[in-house]
Amino acid sequence: MAAAILGNQKMLSPLEKLQTGPPLLPMLVEGQSFIDAQDECSVTEFCKKYGMPDRIIQEIFIPMAKALDFIDPDRLSMTVVLTAMNRFINETDGSQTAFLDGNQPDRLCQPMVEHIKRLGGDVRLGAVVEEVVLRPDGFVDYLSMRGGEKFRADEYVSAMPVDVLKRLLPQQWSIMPFFRQLDHLEGIPVINIHLWFDRKLRNIDALCFSRSPLLSVQLGRLRGPRMQTKFEFAEASIQTTARCIGMCWG
Repeated sequence: MAAAILGNQKMLSPLEKLQTGPPLLPMLVEGQSFIDAQDECSVTEFCKKYGMPDRIIQEIFIPMAKALDFIDPDRLSMTVVLTAMNRFINETDGSQTAFLDGNQPDRLCQPMVEHIKRLGGDVRLGAVVEEVVLRPDGFVDYLSMRGGEKFRADEYVSAMPVDVLKRLLPQQWSIMPFFRQLDHLEGIPVINIHLWFDRKLRNIDALCFSRSPLLSVQLGRLRGPRMQTKFEFAEASIQTTARCIGMCWG
């Protein structure tokens, strides 16, 4: 991967590579300790601190920020970008993108459900958590479910969006330093649109990271005589989504 980056002369000139490379060398030499130390530094701040050209931000880091976290580089921790770059450079297949050979419910979600059930677990849909009820010692006693059920378990893991988690967080936890870190997190609205065309627009599968303020990722995948195109709109609204669809249809 590193050889491919160095050999590509279309995106960055040799001078721009010289300006970009040295600030990233500590990532390769020091590894994860250097990457973690950049957590308080935004991508834009990191680039300006080390004198990277503005075009590097436009051509490289805006698309990466949009693709990795759907936000602009002035709001994204450099640790996120360095973690991805470190993997891309050091792993032979680090930059490969996998495509599902079908829809997500059948080809992704259902196999996960079947695997969990084979191991003795269960997957319940429509089971809404109303409240996290604590014991006097501050640990979880049970989850109060919509309908009155009390759900108890040995361990609890949340994969809720941060905005939902904030609403369900017990008052006793909200003042703890660990959970106070949630105050700095903000949910980002993202809209996905899948368009199916009746003919091929290109002959290869493609994944494009855009530096557009509206469109973050465009994915094109061939499926027989047709082509599927997926658009992801970062920080999207219905108005911006409609505008982009209009641009697609010309």
